[in-house]
Amino acid sequence: MESADPEGAGLGCTVIENGQVSRRPDACTRRSSAVGEPMAARAGHTRLWVMVEHPGPWPKTAPSGLLPDALLDRIDSLADPARLVLIRRPRRRQVTEPRWILAWSDGVSHWMREGTVADYADLGDLPFEASAAGDEPTVGTARRTPLFAVCTHGKKDACCAELGRPIVGALSQVDGVDVWECTHIGGDRFAANMIAFPAGLYFSRLGAESARTTARDYLDGRMALTHLRGRAALPQQAQVAEHAIREASGISDVAALDGVVVATGAGASVTVDMRVAERDFRVIVRPGNPEVPFRHGCIPGADATWARWVVESLEEIGVAVASKPSLSSIPTAQL
Repeated sequence: MESADPEGAGLGCTVIENGQVSRRPDACTRRSSAVGEPMAARAGHTRLWVMVEHPGPWPKTAPSGLLPDALLDRIDSLADPARLVLIRRPRRRQVTEPRWILAWSDGVSHWMREGTVADYADLGDLPFEASAAGDEPTVGTARRTPLFAVCTHGKKDACCAELGRPIVGALSQVDGVDVWECTHIGGDRFAANMIAFPAGLYFSRLGAESARTTARDYLDGRMALTHLRGRAALPQQAQVAEHAIREASGISDVAALDGVVVATGAGASVTVDMRVAERDFRVIVRPGNPEVPFRHGCIPGADATWARWVVESLEEIGVAVASKPSLSSIPTAQL
């Protein structure tokens, strides 16, 4: 469902409410939607995903406490943005040879590799440093099948399990969808959260039907903006730019992104030059002023702070105003 955002005007000024409603009146997902918090361009910046199969249970601190500390420290120390998450098959609670999956993307290109280990200590043999830099390793086998990871980490945040598990069930019934449960991926109050690999696209505030539609679109090479939170391979300013460009141009091809250059501007403004579907765009974005904080029952006693992204301008470079007036210059709007 879409509700009007009283603060915004024009581009990206609707807030997508949750496709499901928590049974708890003070749930973070309820409170986030109630205040009109936008989710667009809020994906955590990650290029290398390290996914390790662990059937559970998952404590609040997972993967800490379940995988070797040396492995966690090594991934945390990588020079390029990387994230380690645990994955599991729905209702599969015994695993003798855990699967690992490395998924890397810079937004333009991507790859995935997978294999199994006899013991979690053997994960230390994987070339994380080179992989984080974008070098596809020879270890394991190339994975061609897209993967959908849905956060169901209930010990971390109750909304993730309450709203994520129905999504896993819905996707399990869709032909061609390889769905896994996963631990915390950020943005609990936007649950249900799903990441589509190899592109690393976050989709949030999903219900059963919107999840099925989103997954089918992705398998067909399309990305609908309705539930798109962002492309994790890009910094958030570039996520804003991609969202704004796609909304203005109607370009839906997942693989249409051809190049990204992010440069600092005056003050807090950032200029993003982006090539999409062989068309060149320039977007100037900045963070908006902090909005009124809110509290919720998922983390009692703590204020949830938030702000909007402001698109100061969007222009298609080299396009005359007379030929494409709708895209040559778009005024300030808020995401």
